[in-house]
This record gives sequence, C-alpha cells and structure tokens, in this order.
Amino acid sequence: MYIYTNLSAALRDKTSPLREYLHERFPHTRAVQAAYRREAGPLLVDTGGANPATLGAAFDFAVRFLLVPDHAPLLPLLGFFGHPRETAVIEAVIDTAQAAVAPTDVDADHLSRACWALALCTDVYRRGLLRESALDNLLRTGRFTPDHLLALAPPDAIRQLWELRGLADEHLLPHLHPPTFPGPTFDASVLCNADADLISAGLLLDLKTHLGPKNQRTGIRADSLTATDLYQVIAYALFDHTNTYALTHLGLYSARYAHLATWALPELLTTLAGTEIDLAHERETVWDLLGGLRT
Repeated sequence: MYIYTNLSAALRDKTSPLREYLHERFPHTRAVQAAYRREAGPLLVDTGGANPATLGAAFDFAVRFLLVPDHAPLLPLLGFFGHPRETAVIEAVIDTAQAAVAPTDVDADHLSRACWALALCTDVYRRGLLRESALDNLLRTGRFTPDHLLALAPPDAIRQLWELRGLADEHLLPHLHPPTFPGPTFDASVLCNADADLISAGLLLDLKTHLGPKNQRTGIRADSLTATDLYQVIAYALFDHTNTYALTHLGLYSARYAHLATWALPELLTTLAGTEIDLAHERETVWDLLGGLRT
C-alpha cells in the first residue's frame, strides 16, 4: 500500500496513485502550459545567493501578512511544540510581522526579517532541526531570542523580498479580495498533508518564486508552468471534498516575473480532461483514492 506523507511528495513521485490519477484523468496540459509561457514576461527579480527555498517560504508569509495583518501562522510553532520558551520567542517574531505591514522602509525591513525567521522555523517542522544550521547555532549558544532571529536574514534575502513585495503590490495584491484564507488546509489534508498558500474570494492561489529554466543558447531565463505545478493547484481543489471554500478559480503567481495566471476551475478541468467533468465526482474519487471513509 502506498503511504502518503504530504501532497508535494505524492506529486513528485510519478508512481504514486495520486500522481498517476491526475496524469491519466487530466493529461492535456500542453495547451495550458503554452498559453502560460506566451503570457509571461521577462525575469524581473534575479537571485543573489539567498537560500531559494527559504526565500520562497518567506515571500509566502509576507503576502499572507499583507493580506491578513493579524494572521497567526501555526507551522513555525509546530517544530518547537513542548518548548514554551522557544515558542514564546517565535510568537514575538509573529507579533513583529503583524505590526510591520505598513509600506515604509523600516516596516518593510522588519516584515522581511520576520518572515525569513518564520520560514526557518517552519523548516524545523517540515525537516527537523538540522545540525550546524542557523537555528541550531542559536539554540546551542543560548541566543534564541527575537532580536537574533530577526538578524538571520542575509542582505540578499532582504533585497529580494523588498523587490518581490514591490512587484506584488502592483501586480498581485490589487487582484485579491476578502474573504481571504492564508495557509488553508482541506478535508483531505487529514489523509495526505496539504496546505495551500492562500484562498481569496474563491480563488485558490499558489505563490512561486522559481527562477525558471535557462535557455542554453542565450542564457536568458523564462517563466514556465510545469505539470507538477498545475497538478498541485488542481489537487488542492480536489482535496476540498465538501466544497468548504466554494472555489471558483485556480491561479498561480510567479513572483519573480510578476506573472499572475488564473483559470476558471470547471473550464480548466474540462480542458485538461478533454471532456466534461463532474467536480463532485472527481473529489469523491480522490477521497477514495486517499483512503477516506465514505459518509
């Protein structure tokens, strides 16, 4: 029996039952991918050495706080469950992020630093505390404090987050409206761990900070939509077994390209399947595939 750990792992494994189902049920991805590439512009924010995974998680947190200033994320705390002193320190960093959503240079710096720290703490929950990591060093030397956590973000991370926020202020945030659900989970998340980036007024949106593939001849990078990225947003929608969020659209925001792509949910699934689909039936199929009990 296939053991699901989380949605990302199940999608990366092309032999997993979930990935096989998505590939077989929604195989016609090329037209959607080609349209996505045609609509994408040039790379606007290049990397500079900051850890790309941490950068992506930090940007996710920044957008969530900008949309919902009192957002209180749980994942950064889970890796420190049972350690009240460290938990209190992380809660102080969350307080800093909540208070730093004003568009001033000082607040933007504080928000970026807080989100970088929260991304590092979330990684402890997802992968465990890595020896010789920045957090491990702070814990071993008794310097796990809000000030030291906020000082961990390297200059290049601050620069990238500043530039990404500027683009998001213009190309993303004006298109999002309440009700907003940051970091939503779904009915099927209890069967296969999955939490999306955000839902805004029926739009489920995934945030990406990938650089995109480089043209070997020109050396120029271009935005692209992989089948895995497409299946990820579809899987989120199908994990919403009881239609809790009343989703109407799926979307992806490629932050380094300021590229927002959205698709009407029924039309996208019909295009990818090559035939009319019944959303409730597909959700039931995924629920059964994951081992959920029938109600």
